[in-house]
Amino acid sequence: MSTDRHAATRAFYDTVAEEYASLLPDLRYERPLEQAMLTEFVDALPDDDAPVLDAGCGTGRMLTHLSAQGVTPLRGLDLSPEMVAHARASHPDLPVEVADLAALPLDPQTARGVLCWYAIIHSTRDEVGAILDEFGRVLRPGGALLLGFQAGAGERVVDGRAYGHPLTLHGVLHEPTEIARMLAQRGFTVIVTAHRAAHGEERHAQGFVLARR
Repeated sequence: MSTDRHAATRAFYDTVAEEYASLLPDLRYERPLEQAMLTEFVDALPDDDAPVLDAGCGTGRMLTHLSAQGVTPLRGLDLSPEMVAHARASHPDLPVEVADLAALPLDPQTARGVLCWYAIIHSTRDEVGAILDEFGRVLRPGGALLLGFQAGAGERVVDGRAYGHPLTLHGVLHEPTEIARMLAQRGFTVIVTAHRAAHGEERHAQGFVLARR
């Protein structure tokens, strides 16, 4: 991620962290498809004691969900120190730290799963490529990876009063088939590629890719 984009993204989520934690404490906004994809991810995890990463964990709602599904051990990573502070407060028993997804603080082949839930939505195609390279580096053979993101082409703008604040942030849309192709190029086996239309107040379609290392 470019230095300016990196700083803008971190500043945005640092600013909205408290409101984000209040508005999105759980999976109440996930549609049945999203919940099914999360279940498929848990089912695809190898049965060993390596950690599962929530890469872009935000305030920790997916850590809560995975923990409730019996997934252990868990580890959270996020770009925003304020998001991480909330995740640590709600999960004092879990390691949660500030990290760039393109430079993960893990040794090679030390994770059995990576959940990247709406954490590539501010990254360009090339930046996503670097993130996928990192996921491939830290995952053990057979490890599972699930990505969720806004689907489409081009950029989107979070403008006006995001989470109650007068903020503007640019995001990037990605086609699920393109993410699947990028994963296949890196030696992943794609298990599911899914796409759904926007629902309710959503402005964009949603995409999901589940793959195995």
